[in-house]
Amino acid sequence: MAEAWAAGIKEWEKVMEEDNSLITNMLSERKSRHAGKIAVPSMSNTLESLVSSNLGRSPFIIIYDDETKKYNFFENVGFQVQDGSGLKAAEIIIQNKADILLTMEIGQKAYSALMKDHIDIHLLNSSCTVKSAVNKFLKKTGA
Repeated sequence: MAEAWAAGIKEWEKVMEEDNSLITNMLSERKSRHAGKIAVPSMSNTLESLVSSNLGRSPFIIIYDDETKKYNFFENVGFQVQDGSGLKAAEIIIQNKADILLTMEIGQKAYSALMKDHIDIHLLNSSCTVKSAVNKFLKKTGA
């Protein structure tokens, strides 16, 4: 009986070692991945402009591509629209295949549209420049 118990323990140790190896590999793969494309609502079309306090009312959407390390600037044509400005901004983000949105505020319709397309939404708690927001996010996530 003791031999069967010892064999069972050895089998369990082997399984745990394989599981730990798999988890370690998964974590190292995740760390080596890029963040993808990061969208940020902006007050103007420069990296030094402030992040807009509201997604729908931002004059520009800036998208950073972590793979190419390039920024692209898009005019938010809906920022002066009376109703549905957030959806217009969300359309820009979705059409340009962003993976992540960094914003200070987002309306429910835009939130729902972005979540439907599996875009991660991260709320910023203070105002900063677009470049600073992206850099802080990349540092925080280890991307």
